[in-house]
Amino acid sequence: MRRALLGTGAPWKRIQDAWELEEGAARLAWMRGVDDPAELSWRLSPNWESTFEPYGFDGMGIAVTRIKAAIAKKEKIVVYGDYDVDGVTATALLIRVLERMGADVDFFIPDRFNDGYGLHIDCIRELAQTHSPKLLISVDCGVRSVEEVAASLELGADWIITDHHSPGQEIPKAIAILHPAMGTQPNKHLAGVGVAFKLAQALLDAVPVPKGSDAAFLDGLLKLVAIGTIADLVPLVGENALLVRRGLNAMGGVNSPGLAALLKAAHCEGHVTASSIAFGVGPRINAVGRMGGAEDAVRLLLARDPQVARQLMDRVEYLNKERQTCQRELAKILPPPGDEAFDLVIEPAAHKGVIGIVASQRMRDGGRPSGVCTVIDGVAHCSLRAPEPYDLSEILTKARPFLKSGGGHRAAAGITFDMSHLAFVKEIFTKAAKSQAPGNYVSAVEVDGEGVDWVPGREALERLEPYGQAWPETSCVIRGLLNGVPESFGDGHCKIKLKGMPQPLTWFFAHERLSDNKSAYGQLLTLAISPQDHIRWGRSWRVDALLDSGTAT
Repeated sequence: MRRALLGTGAPWKRIQDAWELEEGAARLAWMRGVDDPAELSWRLSPNWESTFEPYGFDGMGIAVTRIKAAIAKKEKIVVYGDYDVDGVTATALLIRVLERMGADVDFFIPDRFNDGYGLHIDCIRELAQTHSPKLLISVDCGVRSVEEVAASLELGADWIITDHHSPGQEIPKAIAILHPAMGTQPNKHLAGVGVAFKLAQALLDAVPVPKGSDAAFLDGLLKLVAIGTIADLVPLVGENALLVRRGLNAMGGVNSPGLAALLKAAHCEGHVTASSIAFGVGPRINAVGRMGGAEDAVRLLLARDPQVARQLMDRVEYLNKERQTCQRELAKILPPPGDEAFDLVIEPAAHKGVIGIVASQRMRDGGRPSGVCTVIDGVAHCSLRAPEPYDLSEILTKARPFLKSGGGHRAAAGITFDMSHLAFVKEIFTKAAKSQAPGNYVSAVEVDGEGVDWVPGREALERLEPYGQAWPETSCVIRGLLNGVPESFGDGHCKIKLKGMPQPLTWFFAHERLSDNKSAYGQLLTLAISPQDHIRWGRSWRVDALLDSGTAT
């Protein structure tokens, strides 16, 4: 259970009455730590008036003044982004805003394989030669790029840094640095695209409520905020829940050709949920940067011509299928997670673009921090993932003397280190993980109760959107007899039926788990499952985990 129920009564009754929720929905909110009904206003009443003041960021006023001066002087501006979903959506968002303001603006995304994460002086020098920018604005990167920003000054370019990754002991000497941890604004968990949105609010003077046509424009920007925030695994509570909820609602209307193509490919047209973004839209955007250069992902989000959008979408789908193949092949050759406090595996031949996805899979299977590393010229390149209550930022700080580079936040990070330091890195990671969760690792699956009868219906669950990090989807335990031969589909997926359950259960990546179950009938399974609702096809269930199996007596 996510939260222990002590004594008798229904502690969620106050929440239920205040918002006129179904009892099951109120119970779910209470299970996620809500005691005060006002805490639900972020998702149930997501009004502009509730958003936080963007000028609570240190440097916001300076950043706005410098950008407006660059526009007035017709100076060239370049937005320097990142190749993941957060960076791509933040780049597209800021381009949209600056174009609306009449700026001469272009963007640049570093290549994952040739450049790596963050600011690079070689890339900046090339931009100076090809674009001659007077102002560069980073999104989702740059807060640790002290040397790169200093070198840029010699090229005659100013920097505004917008980032949400953990800062170092020294910060770059930029014109302004916008970071959730710097200043008085309360939302410390903004994604990179969230920080870019706060800059947009200030630039458009949409504080706290947008004026005139800016209202529809900002709701359009929140579509990008929703995608990047969900994909980057930041907590979907507080103001983040408001921004994402408004963005999801806006996606139910008219979308740009590029976003419409993405939603159609992910089979989430019409009503859009956080889950459909996390498992359908996000991976497609990510695939572009994972398998090549991410610029086409930005171009897709910015596309205004339907034909151009279709052409770009075809490329995105091709790269996504290639990503899926690489991901499956890597997952198959890696050893299963063991008993280590920190699951860190090295595969020299691993494709750098998929190691983060496989690390996430291993984290979910093992319920502990995981990292998957490839090796290039004697240097390990690793993607790290961690569930609550672990904090990768703290772990990286302890390992910093042995790292060549590294950055991220508590749930996701990337590092490099010389292979000669592998033993030291493993030892530090193991000790740090043990200290964060001493002797008691987090379960890979937490549930909200037993049986399915108490689970609310589709509309009641939708009221509590968005689901994701720190606000997980509904999960319950069910126990029953396997009824018939599992129906296999895809690569290791299947549908199963349990006696007494009218709807089938979809079990993704279940091939290995079912291989030992020879009997098609009478196999007793205890499963954690989650409801999957569709407005046309009704309710089905997804298997989250096999908790126990045996033979009925």
